[in-house]
Amino acid sequence: VDDVPPYFKMEPPQAQVHLEGNRLVLTCMAEGSWPLEFKWIYNGTELTRFSLEYRYLIPSLDRSHAGHYRCIVRNRVGAIMQCSTEVQVAYMGGFVEGERSQTVSQGDGALIHVPRIHSFPRPQITWFRDGRKIPSSSRIAITLDNTLVILSTVAPDAGRYYAQAVNDKNGENKTSLPITLTTFCFFVLFFRV
Repeated sequence: VDDVPPYFKMEPPQAQVHLEGNRLVLTCMAEGSWPLEFKWIYNGTELTRFSLEYRYLIPSLDRSHAGHYRCIVRNRVGAIMQCSTEVQVAYMGGFVEGERSQTVSQGDGALIHVPRIHSFPRPQITWFRDGRKIPSSSRIAITLDNTLVILSTVAPDAGRYYAQAVNDKNGENKTSLPITLTTFCFFVLFFRV
């Protein structure tokens, strides 16, 4: 019987998303004449030496494990490299402290920027004022980068604004510290002399 060089029964997915803290097992599904030996590569760097272990285990994923993984399989006839799979790690950190207050003259526009948050994937953002969700209207819009835009402020726009971020991969949500918007009325008085 002729020796068979290694070949893959199945290639890994191009990308896979896993939750931070979960266990990750990567498997190299190869066939060919035994003994087969496996080596794991991460972002171009060797993780393991050649051995009979066809799995690579990370007991508790964290965001530093994100990257490209692949295995190399060899036997006495030849060697083959698997397509790489990109491991993405879903996580959500807290909001980074940002602007805490803003004052605007009534009638002027106001831009309230969402505080930065460390998250993968990018979270869904919902804005609240004094505990109530802010609906879009002809005066109020939310931009693609989640900035809250009030086109022409009125006295009732004053209040405490919060951004709520939801990571749809791990279900986590975080609420920012309040950003206080103060509006004031600017009067110009004319006196006759």
